Amino acid sequence: MSCVTLALLLASSLLAQHTVVQDAGGGRKLELHYNAAGQITETDTLGPKGELLEKDVLEYSPGYYVPQSISTSYWPNGRVHKITENNYDSNSNFTREYIQVFDDSGKQIGGHRLTHDPETNIYACADWNTAKNVYTTIECPAGEESGGEETVKKFTAEGANQQLARARQAAMQPPKPGAATATPTGTAMNVREVGLVLPAHIRPGERVSGSVVEDPDSYAGLPGIVVTRVALPFAGSGAGATLAGWKVELSGEPPQSADCPIALTVPPGQIELAVLFRQVGNEGAPVSKAIPTPSAPHAKAKPATTYLAPAICLKSQLCMVRGQFSGNSSKSFAAFEERPAKIVAETSDTAYVAIPEMTEPGSRPLVIAEGTKVIAFPTVVAKFSMPPDRRDLPKGEKMLIYLTLEGPEDLPDAQWRAGNYPPSNLEEARKVIPGFEVPQAAAAAHEKREAKEKDKDSDKDKEKDKEAGEESGSGQILLFARNLTPAAATFQGANNGTFVFRLNADSFKRGEFKYKFVVEALTSGSFGLEGNAIPFLAPVTGQQFPIAPNTAAQ
Repeated sequence: MSCVTLALLLASSLLAQHTVVQDAGGGRKLELHYNAAGQITETDTLGPKGELLEKDVLEYSPGYYVPQSISTSYWPNGRVHKITENNYDSNSNFTREYIQVFDDSGKQIGGHRLTHDPETNIYACADWNTAKNVYTTIECPAGEESGGEETVKKFTAEGANQQLARARQAAMQPPKPGAATATPTGTAMNVREVGLVLPAHIRPGERVSGSVVEDPDSYAGLPGIVVTRVALPFAGSGAGATLAGWKVELSGEPPQSADCPIALTVPPGQIELAVLFRQVGNEGAPVSKAIPTPSAPHAKAKPATTYLAPAICLKSQLCMVRGQFSGNSSKSFAAFEERPAKIVAETSDTAYVAIPEMTEPGSRPLVIAEGTKVIAFPTVVAKFSMPPDRRDLPKGEKMLIYLTLEGPEDLPDAQWRAGNYPPSNLEEARKVIPGFEVPQAAAAAHEKREAKEKDKDSDKDKEKDKEAGEESGSGQILLFARNLTPAAATFQGANNGTFVFRLNADSFKRGEFKYKFVVEALTSGSFGLEGNAIPFLAPVTGQQFPIAPNTAAQ
């Protein structure tokens, strides 16, 4: 290497690693130190006499998305006053805050340690004990977003009927004008795909019901139901432009409006359902569809005397309620708080309830009116999301994805009992983790307590234990995110392209669960990402009350 070349390289390095001085007012100055990559590595605050008041250091570790930081403030005599250190993992998730406070003689007089496991969202706290000169463990303060109830909500007949009455009144209100409810205008035929939703398991001779939905993608693959897609030639305007202008005809059933529940009874031995969609007024040719008859894997059990619902119902999925139903959802009514909820499908022992779009995550009591009864459940609604919605990157660029689960922070401790409800949760989990088993951490403790207290347990307590199968606090939520296009992008820190989190009650003590990870594009274009949250919790039992005369369906 020539002397000229060496001199040029040295000059370039000196220019890259440089310091910028700025006026901070009041006679103070800021010294900004940059590395060769143009990143600030240190910021010094200097007093009027050039004394160091504060030093902020940023440390950039290879492969890390954000730097580690250390802030140090000083007494006028130059001794350290306070040191604050913040650490993050390679995906920029917070892992630790370490604070030390000293007097002007250099003795530590205070401090705090806060550690965080990003994969479980569990925090640990310790404060400096001046008398013992050590950090002692303390209970971490609750987060601002944590507002979980300490006890399970108890309903009264009056409260349940009031909720039902308000929801029925809301259901009678005309829908607000908007894109989702506006009638299309024009004359051209508009072919759109709709979905006929039916229960996945139908016993011959059983009365069941389903529905026609305009967004079949939202229901595809959901447990407990089957979706048959049908392309309908909607009119450009008028009644035939919406589902209200169509009838559904099934063998042995009278024509039924496509925007209402579709009830049917499948005769024994029938292996195929013939479905006919016809415009009201018989305008245009009908659309026919033959679909295999969904069959039940076993005979019908004896009628249920209790009603069960999930402790947590997730938005974008269906809330499966077990109990005794007519099978015709037009005779049933459901609501989360005061919002009417659509019963998408129903059999004689199960109702599949959709969570209203505007329902926020948190404690949202569910009521169902069936026959002469109103059944109330202390249900929590959860929302799993993976913002931002952007799923494309130029080659070599990176972005952060935020896995977020809101709602379980409102679940009372008593409802964090292990279980598998609905039963399809286990099958869904095994698609991600082969061989996955329902949490059994407290099974031994449960058996021990049952043996000890078998002579004094009330029948009611025994029934609760039998239903739960586990002790309070042993339930968990399985959350995962999976890379569908490993050739297009990498997920930093993922195991074979998949993140798996096992969350429990402690994971939500300080609010919602949020985990960030870095996506790096290997090629320009879009990448695929799928994820879900699967609760493994015992079901909650509904409280049953007689329907008050003034809240019965008209």
